[in-house]
Formats: sequence, structure tokens, C-alpha cells
Amino acid sequence: MAFEKIKSLKGSFYRKLFEKPPLKRPSEVGEAVTEGSMELPGFQISKPSRIFELPDIVDVTKVNVIYPLMEPFSYANIKWDEKGKELIYNVMEPSLNERDKKLFLKISDALIELVEIELSGVKEIAKAIEYLQKQVLKIIKEFGLTLTPNQFIKIMYYIYRNFLGFNEIDPFLQDASIEDISCDGVNFPIYIIHRKYGSIKTNVIFTDVDVLRQFIVKLAQRSGRYVSYAEPILNSTLPDGSRISATLAGDVATRGPTFTIRKFGENPFSPIELIELKTLNPEMAAYLWYFIEYGASFLIVGGVATGKTSFLNSLAMFIPPEAKIVSIEDTREIKIPHGHWIPGLARTGFGIPMPTGEKYGEVSLFDLLKESFRQNPDYVIVGEVRGQEAYVMFQGMASGHPSLSTFHAGSVDNVIKRLTTPPIELSPSLLESLDMIPVMTHAKERGKSARRIKEIVEIISVDSKTNDVKTNVLFRWNPETDDYEKVNDSIKLERLAKAKGERLEDALREIKIRQKILEWMGRQGIKDYLSFTKIVYHYYKEPQKVLEQAGLTKEAIEVKEFEMKEYEKLAVKQKIPKPVEISKEEKAIEVEAPRKLEERKKPVSILELLGFKVVRER
Repeated sequence: MAFEKIKSLKGSFYRKLFEKPPLKRPSEVGEAVTEGSMELPGFQISKPSRIFELPDIVDVTKVNVIYPLMEPFSYANIKWDEKGKELIYNVMEPSLNERDKKLFLKISDALIELVEIELSGVKEIAKAIEYLQKQVLKIIKEFGLTLTPNQFIKIMYYIYRNFLGFNEIDPFLQDASIEDISCDGVNFPIYIIHRKYGSIKTNVIFTDVDVLRQFIVKLAQRSGRYVSYAEPILNSTLPDGSRISATLAGDVATRGPTFTIRKFGENPFSPIELIELKTLNPEMAAYLWYFIEYGASFLIVGGVATGKTSFLNSLAMFIPPEAKIVSIEDTREIKIPHGHWIPGLARTGFGIPMPTGEKYGEVSLFDLLKESFRQNPDYVIVGEVRGQEAYVMFQGMASGHPSLSTFHAGSVDNVIKRLTTPPIELSPSLLESLDMIPVMTHAKERGKSARRIKEIVEIISVDSKTNDVKTNVLFRWNPETDDYEKVNDSIKLERLAKAKGERLEDALREIKIRQKILEWMGRQGIKDYLSFTKIVYHYYKEPQKVLEQAGLTKEAIEVKEFEMKEYEKLAVKQKIPKPVEISKEEKAIEVEAPRKLEERKKPVSILELLGFKVVRER
């Protein structure tokens, strides 16, 4: 009965179509659609199966690059625009003449009434395309339209793009080289940030404010959020992990509705991929691997778009497979291949805000973080720390819950100032529970998308009187050589090793072995995140087998000499006193001194103190 009511709300085309007898198979429709053909061609679309290496810029005025996005329909053409004296990103798609556009609009309007399922929720694209094609053929048959095979294929592409994809910007989302998509308003070109060529203007422009507004509503629907004139700001995440920031109302953004999409890949970067990209080196990764395994807490800091979240995802791959992880975010960005993982997501409330400023049903990061510690996690991952949730996280660290998070700051000094001043205002003593701070930077001088770890800093102690924080720089990036230097030996490492019942020499040896394993994985091309974590988890369970697989048995023995040298350096650095050789004369004095001390300590009677001579019998 309910279904019949829903059907009654459909348009006249829907009722007209479903009141008729069943249609013939799609293959039998072509004869009525096109003259001289028995069947319309099937529509297929595919992503490029090969990787295209884009050339470096030698002379920017000579740049003219073309590569496929969705074969055989959309292509990217990046070339120098002599008129504007700049690079332009041109999206190349099938062209539609006036008749094609009218046919497309007519079929699209009918398809909206006809489609009964949420196409964006269909996970298998091939099935969704098959369903769409079937409905389009019904519409063509019902309207008695005449289309050539070429027209049909072109119209099917645009129907696919608008119904399953993201309209005009879908080609940008298909381009793996694009990091950021930005629309500044109506009648302004969309800009993209390209991994190879940086910020580039495109030939895609929204010229109709209503079309742009409807598109932002579509972005909200695809991300499971709500946006309206009353609540015109949208912050959300698309199903593929891309982050959206958009405004709907013209009085909030004076140029008209705007949006920015920061793309995140479907698969997170593995540490091997970050090593290849020179974000860090194998020695640094080995140190971090050891610290993560033994429960160190990290705060990854850096500016906007410096790769903090990507690095956080990569670090989480070192967490042992049996450990329980609870993650907390306001927009979904954390992706880790871990079975024992509870992902938490904050949500906005509903209705008019209460006197406290909160809305009914709102669940904040603070609420989720408090609840997470009651679940007894082995590791807590917070997507980004901004406010009062920092207090709960640091209290959790102090009580023995290792935590990983990101924070917006340019240096360690800025981190300490921001954490210890309003609005966060942590007690400086709580900072001692934090072990390491990797500082990220966007090294534009090394490439448009180059990210580097500027330095890795250990938090050693906090002076209880002055509240000064003592730090130790472990590694630092050299911008001149684009390489990493080990500045100091780790002080935290000895403490961590002792807490786990290990000697410092053993800890250093283990780090060296892991460095060799990471180098071996890089040589073997084991860089996919699933393949990488498989090796890491295998090493936790059967380290000897992984060493044999990597052929590192001999190298592991040679590590001993290296470790002794490192230990001696560390002993000098920390001023550990060495045992002093004692001569025979000094030993004799040492033996004699205790005797004299014992004689002095003999008990004296009261009579002897008064001057009486005490005669003792032999």
C-alpha cells in the first residue's frame, strides 16, 4: 500500500510507462531507435589501466601534456596559454550540439522520475551503468526518439557523469594527480592544485547560480550531511575520503556559492611510499616503528596541507595486529588496515542551539574521547586536536593510554605555547606524557607536492618550578641537500627500553634490523599498504622467518659492532660515568680505611669516659 502511494507521487511519465505492457529486451529496441541498425552499442567506461609519467618543466611555455581520465571519453590537457601567460588545465569531453543537448535534458528529466534507487549507494559501478542504460533505453523507446550510435554513447557518458559521478568536476576527481579543487563562485574558473604543476586555472566554470547551488546540495547528500540557507556552511567527507568545505548562501560568500575539495586517495600511503617520496628516510621510519610498538605517544604538527593526516595513517600501520584501536574524528580521514579498530565520528546536532551553544543530539570530539577511554583501548587516534578534547587526550596519555594525533602549528615552540595557553590551557606537567613531535612542512622548493618531516623532537621533561619544557631533536631535514641528518641520540629510547625490560644495546640493534627490513621492502617494491602491513604483522609474530625471507641473518649479526659504537656515543652524550681502574696502593688504602672506621665505631663504656682505668681479665 505504501509503495502504491509513493508511485502515485511520481510524474506522469512514470505512470504512463508502468501502465503499459512489459517492454522487449534492450537489444530489440534499437530497430525503432535508429535506422539500419538492430541494436544500440553498449556503454562502457574505464579508468586508465596504465600509469602516465608526466614530464618535468624545462620550459613552461612549451608545456602541452595530454593524458586520459576516463577512457575513452574524458582527457586532461595541460598547456601554456600565451594570452594569459599561464598554464591552463583543459578538460576534454565529447561535444554536444544543440539537438544533443535537448535530447540529453529530455532523457535526464524522465530518468529522474524513473530511477527508484539511490545510484550513489551502488558499490559496483558496472551494475549501476547497466541499470542506467536499461532505463535510458526504455525512455528512448517510449518517446520514440531517433539516436545515432554516436549520439547514444555521448549522451550515456553525460548521464553517467551526472547521475553516478559529480557533474562538471567529475574529471577532476578522476585525476590522481590533482590534490585540491576550488570553486570561488559563479562565473569564476575552477582552480586545481596539481601534484606536478602546482596551482592551475581550468576551463570549467559554473555560469548559473542555481546549478552551482544544486551541486553543493548534491555534495552534501553524497556525504550524508545537510546544508540549507539556514545552515549554509558544509564540512564533510565524500565516500572516497575527499574532504569538502562549502558555503551555500550568497550572503555568506559574496561571489555566490563556493566549495573546496581536498582529495584523499582511496588507499593510504604506506611508510615505504613515504620513503620513496622522501617524506622521511628508513632510519627515521625504523625508530618510529619501534616507538609505536612499545606504546609511545605522538603529536604530528604542521601547517595546512603539509601531509599530517597521511603521515598519521602511515604511522598507524606499525601498530601490532592484536592491539585495540579507537579512532575519533569530525570528518572521516583515518584509514588503517587493522581488524581490531573502532572508528568514531563526531556529528552535528539538530534544530535550534541550546543556551550552552550545543544542539540537540550533538556528539562532539570531547564526548567521543571521554567514551573511548572507557573502552580500554591500547591506542587512541584523534584525527585533529583543536580544543577541550586535548585535556582528555593528555590525561589519557598520562594514565598509560598511547595516543596519536595531529595539531596545527609550525614548530615545537608554537605547539607548547598553544597547548599551555587559552583556550586549551593544559598544565605544562601533562606535556611530559607526550613522547615525540614530528614537525611536517610543505617543501614547495622541492616540488609542488613535496612534503617533508622538518624535524622529529622528543619531549624529555618539564621543569616543575619554571614550567620550561626540555626537548631533544632526534632528526632534522636539511633543505639544501634534501636529506635527513641525525642530530642527537634518543634519550627516550633508553627509558622506553628499560620500561620494557630491555637493554639499550638490544633496542638499538632492533631498530637497525627494522631499518634493514624497510630497505629490503623498498628494493622489492613491497609498498602497497596491504602488502606492507602483512609483512609488519608477520614480523611481530615470526621475526626470524621475515629475516630469513629478507636474507638479513648475516647483516643482523654485523649490527652488533654498530650497536656498541652507538652505545658508546650515547654514553658520552648522556655523561654516563665509566668505571675507573684502581691501583694496588689505592686498593690497600681502601682496605685500610674501613678498618680504621670500624675501630672508631667500637663501643666505649661509661667508666672509660669518666677517666677510670678498666682492667679486663684475660
